[in-house]
Amino acid sequence: MNNSPFNESNFEEVFKTYFGPLCNYVNSYLKDWESSREIVQGTFMKVWENKDSIKINTSAKSYLYSAVRNRMIDSIRSNKKFDEYKNTVNVDEADEGIENMNSFLIREEILKSMEKLKPKMKKIFSLSKIEGLTYNEIAAYLNISKRAVEDNVAKALRILKEDLEGNEVIFTD
Repeated sequence: MNNSPFNESNFEEVFKTYFGPLCNYVNSYLKDWESSREIVQGTFMKVWENKDSIKINTSAKSYLYSAVRNRMIDSIRSNKKFDEYKNTVNVDEADEGIENMNSFLIREEILKSMEKLKPKMKKIFSLSKIEGLTYNEIAAYLNISKRAVEDNVAKALRILKEDLEGNEVIFTD
């Protein structure tokens, strides 16, 4: 029997629980509700289509946020949003678009740098800073001490700071 959080008996509950927050998450980057809803809905459709073969090593929430983030990145790349922003005639809109794209590029640089962290440290850091879980929640979820969570997050921050220092995407004038 499949004990996936995405089976027929609880898929609707998972959808109702996470659809709104996932739309808010995507919209915080895209600033376009219609596109945000399409990305999240498309992600849920893909999850439903593959529900029997999905293997989850994290929580359903973490899995969905990662899946939505990846789909959003694919959407941005395929729509060539960056080129649209560069070619915008209206200066105010261009500045806002560039600011949004800079935020996206900065996030991508951080995510790329996170790949250099040890797997457990990366997971703890991701749960804290990306998923927004508290140290107590992470400690309970991973069955480790709160102090271990604090130490891992602090060390990850030091490593990322050193790795990203001088990065021209993040540190531009």
